[in-house]
This record gives sequence, structure tokens and C-alpha cells, in this order.
Amino acid sequence: MKSKLVGVALLLFVMQWGNAQKMDAREMADYQTETMIEQLNLSEEQQDKVAELNLKYSKKQATLMNQEGSMFSKMSDMKKIAEAKKAELEKVLSKAQMEKFENDVAPKMKKEMRKKMRA
Repeated sequence: MKSKLVGVALLLFVMQWGNAQKMDAREMADYQTETMIEQLNLSEEQQDKVAELNLKYSKKQATLMNQEGSMFSKMSDMKKIAEAKKAELEKVLSKAQMEKFENDVAPKMKKEMRKKMRA
């Protein structure tokens, strides 16, 4: 389950920055937050925390992607960012919400990002 979420997060990350001209860190965080609010029925307190986390980690990803080096050389750091985000999300979301995020919401976000890349 952990590796599945990390994989999805990495894919979203790669797709996000492969298409950087269309979506910046704030836009990506906003998209993730809105999707999670709608799909996971987040409380107001959760909404604020999730928005902060999504922006925090989108900025970290942006910083990493703007550094010199190949995408391959950044994979380890991307994985660390995804794992740290997952750990923080687990503190905010209920067990059921986290399960739904991993099994339903994250794959849908991945699919949507693919559509945006092709547009």
C-alpha cells in the first residue's frame, strides 16, 4: 500500500513538472486540495491542514525540479518528499480517508494529470 501511494505521488510529481508551463506549485496544490476536499469529505480543520501540506510539498517539488540534474538523479529525493507527505497526511486524515485516497482519489488525480498533459 505504501509503495503504491509513493508511486502515484511520484507519477503525479513527474507529470506535474513535465508540464510545468501549464501548472505551477500553487495551482497543483490547489488542484490536489480541491480534489481531496470533494472526494474525501474533509472537515474544515482537515481542509486547512491538507491545503498547507499540499502547498508545502508542491513547493519542495518545485525547488527540486528547478535544480540542475536529470530526472533520474532526482528520483530518490522525489521519493523522500512523497513519503514525508504521506506521513503527514496520515496524521490529518482518518484511516478510512487515507485508504480512499490511496485506492481511489490519487489514481483519479493521476488520470486527470495525464489528460492535462495531452491537452
